[in-house]
Amino acid sequence: MAGHKYAQVRDHLLRRVSDLPVGTQLPPETKLCEEYEVSRITVRRAVDELVGDGHLIREHGRGTFVSRPRYAMRHRERFVNEVTGFYTQLTRQGHTVTSEVLVQERVRAGARIAARLHTSPAADVVHLQRLRRVNGEVHHLADSYVAVERFPDLLTVDFTDHSLYAYLRAHHDILLARNEIVVSLHQSDDREAGLLGVAAGTTLLLAVSTVYDPHRKPLVHGTSTFPPSTGELSFDITAEEE
Repeated sequence: MAGHKYAQVRDHLLRRVSDLPVGTQLPPETKLCEEYEVSRITVRRAVDELVGDGHLIREHGRGTFVSRPRYAMRHRERFVNEVTGFYTQLTRQGHTVTSEVLVQERVRAGARIAARLHTSPAADVVHLQRLRRVNGEVHHLADSYVAVERFPDLLTVDFTDHSLYAYLRAHHDILLARNEIVVSLHQSDDREAGLLGVAAGTTLLLAVSTVYDPHRKPLVHGTSTFPPSTGELSFDITAEEE
């Protein structure tokens, strides 16, 4: 298995157990190690996350069994050693992710966006705003900004059923090497509240991110705004890969 091994094992196991009845017993760790050709530490880490998310449950002395998450809408975006993005992560797990494109236009960067993208405040950027849904249910509101000079085609690409990050990799041969994220709380205004289906003034989770290439050049700056029903992110910090 190439890439981040435990994440691939976790995602494959999630797709696998999602098709099994509640109460089905998972094979023992030794069997899973043989099947995925990874270490026991890798398997245990993958299983631990699925237990934490509510997809599996451990019973002492009996084994690990298929469960169902208590909160069906808490589809986590995980921030691990590879920059993949929400769409790719959730579709790998078998979910259907769609986006309602609300804004896709050329605007002036302004001081705040320019500072994030290392450009002039007078420079033009593409502003892409999408209402993201998982399995038909509203999940979060995403705003993304990229330089028009570098990515003019993003003004016309249909992102209803496609990933921005995957498009950049496939059509611009770009490696997304680092994602810097700051998470805070944010009070919804009337427009956000209407789009996310909450009352105005509701406290939302706000994730502000900037994605860089291997040379530390910023590629995408954006924000993701989550209502309380889906406001959960997962960060993974590791000292070294296996």
